[in-house]
Amino acid sequence: MRGFVLFFFVPVLALAQGPGAASGKKDVMHYVKLYSAADQQVITSPAELPAFIDKLESKRDNFKRDKSFVSYLFTKTHQKYLRHYTSYCSFSDLLNEGTYNCLTGTALYALLLDHFNIAYRIIETNYHIFLIAETKEGSILLEATDPANGFVENDTEIQKRIATYRANILQRPVASKHYYNFNFDLYNEVTLDQVLGLLYYNYAIVTYNKQELVPTISYLDKTVTLYHSARVEEFSRIVLLSVLESNLDNTVKENYVRKLQAIRKRQVDVVAHASVH
Repeated sequence: MRGFVLFFFVPVLALAQGPGAASGKKDVMHYVKLYSAADQQVITSPAELPAFIDKLESKRDNFKRDKSFVSYLFTKTHQKYLRHYTSYCSFSDLLNEGTYNCLTGTALYALLLDHFNIAYRIIETNYHIFLIAETKEGSILLEATDPANGFVENDTEIQKRIATYRANILQRPVASKHYYNFNFDLYNEVTLDQVLGLLYYNYAIVTYNKQELVPTISYLDKTVTLYHSARVEEFSRIVLLSVLESNLDNTVKENYVRKLQAIRKRQVDVVAHASVH
């Protein structure tokens, strides 16, 4: 199994605490702290994002239509925070350096829409994540990785974009790498809490690709406390097979196997419980 390089959302990979969920600036910073702490990095300028939100607030009354304000928010956020795309990065990288991917960019847009009481849905597919905002004037698809054309308000164009995402074609693949093809077809809404789980999931894949099994298992364990899907089940199976096929000391191998089996059992138990209800 070591020959595969897994492509993650990071895109792999939600949004909203239900359409229309909104909680205010305090909750925005609550999630910012959680997302940033996931990779144990420090936000170098913690007052910068609240100041940016205050600036957006000061402009909102200038817009008669919610769609116009969301367009302004989309553009200004891209200019301020989404400056350099890369497949592998953390939420802290977005705030500190302007380096982002589809998961972290989508997460930031979700937090901002949540703050401004604009209903939204975060949607994950096999290899991508995006969001749809719901306004009085209609739906808007926001594509974090497309600064020029990522604000999509035409219903026909929205459906075309969604069809492309659901085709599960890798976004920006690297020709020199061999990617693993997942054996499932995801199209799920995710919450802000589950976004944290997806961040842990992506970190698990990054460390797996570096052949660092200890942090991979640790991140997977954190993932399943927040997020459950076929994505986690399949990846945990891959990690388990990698451990079994490795040349690790038998005692170490047995320890890793026990941990992974416990993680997989928690995943299966939660999915089974959810299906019953």
